[in-house]
Amino acid sequence: MITYILKRLAIAVPTLLFLIIVSFLLMHAAPGGPFTQERQVPAAVLANLNAKYGLDQPLWRQLASYIWGIVAHFDFGPSFIYKDRTVNEIIAQGFPVTLTYGTISFVVAVITGVGLGVAAAIYQNSWLDYLAVGISIGAQVLPNFVMAPLLLLTFTWWLGWLPGGGWEGGQWQYMVMPVIALATSYMASIARLTRASMLEVLTSNHIRTARAKGLPESRVILKHALKPALLPVLSYLGPAFVSMITGSVVVDFFFSTGGIGKSFVDSALNRDYAVMLGITILVGALTIAFNLVVDILYAWIDPKIRY
Repeated sequence: MITYILKRLAIAVPTLLFLIIVSFLLMHAAPGGPFTQERQVPAAVLANLNAKYGLDQPLWRQLASYIWGIVAHFDFGPSFIYKDRTVNEIIAQGFPVTLTYGTISFVVAVITGVGLGVAAAIYQNSWLDYLAVGISIGAQVLPNFVMAPLLLLTFTWWLGWLPGGGWEGGQWQYMVMPVIALATSYMASIARLTRASMLEVLTSNHIRTARAKGLPESRVILKHALKPALLPVLSYLGPAFVSMITGSVVVDFFFSTGGIGKSFVDSALNRDYAVMLGITILVGALTIAFNLVVDILYAWIDPKIRY
């Protein structure tokens, strides 16, 4: 297992380097620039700005300097749009917010989704199955850009129970609606995957053998059926967790959380190369890391994969 992890880490380094190079080249290949957006900038001023941020250098030199800054100093450079702010500062300000409500949303989605899926599979074709499937379908057809305004209208505008936006250091009343809006669609997918996988596992030979030995049904479900049924769910959880903790543009926009998702979209609209690249690298690194975690969990759950 240690050898496998080391091999995956060795593969992750060139993968991340390839991501940096491709993202850098694609962003610079697009027409326009960070200083040619709203109004025409005088040629002399534009030349000074390009010289200040190194945009007047050959593309290969810009790429080499950027990679060296990351490797040597873990520095993503200054923002081209937000004066006197670096990309590290922007990420350090927004990422803890999205990490907080994203992690809570992930936990809520996994617990609720797995619970609904297992219950629906155990009591197939019963009222509980229909209720769980109905909740999953309802959550699936209400994505976060629909759920967010509905939550605001219901709990802020009509009932007045929760504040309509802000973060205030992560107080619980400011996190309730962002967590619900972000977790519902993921919860629905997890519930559907769990139900389908559990139904397949419950008809397998080792489950029939366990029941024939007279084991309690709770032990059959928890010890013999749940672990193999979670294998397809794990494949979904890795990318889902990265998507949650790196922020949702809709959640950041509707609830004004100050997360990193809105910064990513704003940087794309403003052609802020440094911020775009910094957040892209962050998402790529997290995706590689959590895919490795998922593979390790696969081996822990299924001995055949481990061997």
